[in-house]
Amino acid sequence: MTGSAVGRIVGVGRALGGRIVTNGDLEGVLDTTDDWISTRTGIKARHFVAEGENAATLAVEASRKAIEHAGVDGGSVDLVICGTSTAPESMPSVACLVGEEIGAPGAGAMDLAAACAGFSYAASVASSMLHSGAAGRVLLIGADAMSTIVDPGDRSTAVLFGDGAGAVVLDAGDGDSGFVDHILGADGSGAALGRAGHPGDHEKLFQNGREVFKFAVKILPEMVEKLLSRNGLSPEEVQYVIPHQANARIIRSAIRKMEIPEDRVVINLDRFGNTSAA
Repeated sequence: MTGSAVGRIVGVGRALGGRIVTNGDLEGVLDTTDDWISTRTGIKARHFVAEGENAATLAVEASRKAIEHAGVDGGSVDLVICGTSTAPESMPSVACLVGEEIGAPGAGAMDLAAACAGFSYAASVASSMLHSGAAGRVLLIGADAMSTIVDPGDRSTAVLFGDGAGAVVLDAGDGDSGFVDHILGADGSGAALGRAGHPGDHEKLFQNGREVFKFAVKILPEMVEKLLSRNGLSPEEVQYVIPHQANARIIRSAIRKMEIPEDRVVINLDRFGNTSAA
C-alpha cells in the first residue's frame, strides 16, 4: 500500500511482565556471565511474566492504557488485532479477550501469528481496514510472553527474550499522518532455523542463532532499501528507525549497511530483551 497516510496513532500503551530478570540472576542458573550476555546481545535485563500473567493479560493492560491515552471509549473500537505467537490458549483469541475487557465485545477481533514480525503484519492489516473504510477505529496490539516457550536451561535462547505488550489506537486520520507504506515478506526455506511449540508444550523454542543473525543482517537492509526506493526517499531523509529489538549486534550491523547513523536508531533491548511482536 502506497499513497496518502492512513492509520494515525492517537493513543499508545505498554505492559511488561512482573518479574525483572537481570543477567546476574541468570548467572546463577545458566553457564553464563553478565559480560558474555551483554557483549553478544546488548541485553542487561528482561521482564518475565509473574504468577497469573500471560500474553493475554499483558495485552489487556497495554490496551487499557492506550485507550486511556487516546481519550476514547473502548466501545468505539471497531476492530482489535493482536500480533502474538504465545497466546495462552488456542481459542478464544487474545484479541477477543481484549475486546471484552475494554468494553468492545461486539468489535471484530483476531490474532495474527508472525513471530517477531507480528506487529508489522498486524499494522498492515489494520491500515488496510482503515483505508477501505471497513473499520473507523482499530486497536492494534503486539503481545508475547516468550518466557512461556523458552527452555530456561538453554543458554542460547533463555538470555535473549522478554515478555511484554504494546498497543496503539488507530483512526483513519486526515491523510497527513499515519502509515504510508508496508512491505511484508517471509522465507519458509529457513523454517528449520527457529521453531517452537505452544505455551505449556514440551517442545521449547529452538533457534540457530548464527544463521538467524546472517539472515537478519542481510534482509533488513534489503527491505528498508526497497521501502524507501518505492516511496522516493533516501536514508538521509529518515529521522528515526525503530527496528525489531532482536539483538544489538544485528541492529548495529544492519544499520551500518544502510548507512544510517546510530543516533537515529531506537535501541532499548538492554532493559527489555527481545519481546518478539511487542
